[in-house]
Amino acid sequence: MVEPIRTKTGVPGLDEILYGGIPQNNLVVISGDPGSGKTGLVIEYLYNGVIKYNEPGLYISLEESAEDIIGFAELFGWDIRALINKKLLNIITIELYDFDKLKNTIEDEAKRLGAKRLVIDPGVVFRLYFDRELDARKRILSLGRMLKRIGCTAIITNEISLEKSSSLFGLEEYVADGVILLYHTKLEDRFIRSIGILKMRGTKISEKLHPIRITSTGVKVLAKQELFEDVK
Repeated sequence: MVEPIRTKTGVPGLDEILYGGIPQNNLVVISGDPGSGKTGLVIEYLYNGVIKYNEPGLYISLEESAEDIIGFAELFGWDIRALINKKLLNIITIELYDFDKLKNTIEDEAKRLGAKRLVIDPGVVFRLYFDRELDARKRILSLGRMLKRIGCTAIITNEISLEKSSSLFGLEEYVADGVILLYHTKLEDRFIRSIGILKMRGTKISEKLHPIRITSTGVKVLAKQELFEDVK
């Protein structure tokens, strides 16, 4: 296999279990239950892109306001507002449930910004755009093709419950190049957050679950640990 060009997430431990990072231009779905670390992970991905790798990023929010996202980032010491002012990152909230307008807005803004990284959060809102699953798959497939064409390594979040998974119209199975799962696992009298790479096209991956911690400076994947009993 030819070694792919990679987009490093910069998230401690995550690139290690991805054998160097996400293959460039991949479309990745991050699924997890509430509080599992999805939002922190994707903001850190965009922030690191600018700060560490000089790659502009675009955050498409389908629910929260830009101010809410900026405020959340500040809890970890990430000055997103300064990057927005420098036109190195942008947050756009889209509330119209028109998929074609959504796709066109993403393409136009990504080109204007010169974005190399993109986040769409939360992808579960896609379910409000479509009545038929076949239409959803066709449109989401066209979104994936567009993102590759403009050269963005993209992440779409998906919220699942502890009881059952909610598929994004088969996006994970048929369209996404990669699927990352965030879990809460009960260990005795507490829950342990963990991460698993279900699939990632174009690279080897760790096939084991690894604990994660959410610290004052962001998400940390404990790449060397595999057994929850070892988590202190």
